[in-house]
Amino acid sequence: MTNKVRFKAGMYLLETLTSGMYNEPLSVYREYIQNAVDSIDQVAPGAKGNFATDITLDPFRKSIIIFDNGAGITAAQAEKTLSSIGCSGKIGTRQRGFRGIGRLGGVAFAERVVFRTKAKGESVESIQEWDCKSLRGLLTDPTRATLSIEEVFGKVTLFKQGKSSAKERDSFFEVTLEGVKSFRNQIFDIARIKEYLGQVAPLPFDPQNFNFASEINQFLSENLDNYAEYQIRLNGSPVFRPYSDLVKVTNKGSDDCIEDIKLLRFEVNGSPIAFGWYGKRKELLGAISKGEGVGGVRVKAGNITIGDEHLLDKCYRENRFNSYIIGEIHVQSPELVPNSRRDDFIDNDMKNLFYNILERELGLPLSKEIRQRSRLGKDVVGEKKTIMAAPGTAREAEGNGKKVTEKASQDGPKTENSIMQAILSQCKKCERFEKIFSEAQAS
Repeated sequence: MTNKVRFKAGMYLLETLTSGMYNEPLSVYREYIQNAVDSIDQVAPGAKGNFATDITLDPFRKSIIIFDNGAGITAAQAEKTLSSIGCSGKIGTRQRGFRGIGRLGGVAFAERVVFRTKAKGESVESIQEWDCKSLRGLLTDPTRATLSIEEVFGKVTLFKQGKSSAKERDSFFEVTLEGVKSFRNQIFDIARIKEYLGQVAPLPFDPQNFNFASEINQFLSENLDNYAEYQIRLNGSPVFRPYSDLVKVTNKGSDDCIEDIKLLRFEVNGSPIAFGWYGKRKELLGAISKGEGVGGVRVKAGNITIGDEHLLDKCYRENRFNSYIIGEIHVQSPELVPNSRRDDFIDNDMKNLFYNILERELGLPLSKEIRQRSRLGKDVVGEKKTIMAAPGTAREAEGNGKKVTEKASQDGPKTENSIMQAILSQCKKCERFEKIFSEAQAS
């Protein structure tokens, strides 16, 4: 005979799924956007049409509203769907959210959360309210420690339905967070939110600033199952990915330009597991300024970023080399599954293969190129110092420094150093010259 044990999920599991899971305030926006774009895909796959997600911040009222005009939830399914935690019909699909916990993101930072939704063709809207202030009171009350999750839900949530003021042809899902606060009020910092969305959300490129947008979009759309760009507005203004043709470089205090892009395909046993791109910088000297928000190759699933700009640092000879590059890797393999926090993938054999391939085919070749460019740059500086230090000589720069003259002997023959300096000044940005120069140095 065996004893049957009854398992009970205590209320502190709910604390783990809220404040424990979402300790970064800005991740709330990612979770709700993730659900919004999945809903839009149900109506318009690939985000085709007049569909958008609107984020409205009101720091004076301490409220945040995230609204999308996707499929919404039918009246018949609303209570079951909104009351389900940790289970989701998205599992096994190409949708971005799949664990059924994303809705809890705002619970950790608000006093009250309201979910409101309606499906197309229905006149009834469904509303679920969460009393987050009471929830936190229960979680800190030792006399309530034996409550189950179901009992807590009954005390802090309310579900109701009623006639909708929206037109029957309209469908939507709306999240309202009231009484919102976070550490140093970061959750209302519009500049930081815009920067965060630019790096994380499935936004469009800005074609006015990035000439390679169309080429990248075509390549990714043709090769990925669930790649799309979505309109996301922050207080009415559209937000874009921050890439541009010019990038500021930290140690130079000036701009470098993206001359071209390289399109990437990564395979395991002949099957593609990821696609991507990176920008080819003209000079590739120095890291990209952190304030640009583009340094580091980002990894994305469903066009939503996994981790941050440092996720691939270990794939390079030196961690800092990742910050020299702009680019994205979009995963295709269903075996590359984001973990619950979306800061990495769950551990399995494919994850190991993925990082090994990126190191071999991306990180190491780029590390080699960065070092070669750095040595070439130092050699050019060394030649300049030699010329300046030569007795009786001086260098005059005209325009952008391309004209070199020797003042010591205007009528006499030029020295070997002065000739080399003139060549370096004229040709140092020429790829062919750089190759010849590197080969000569190696020999």
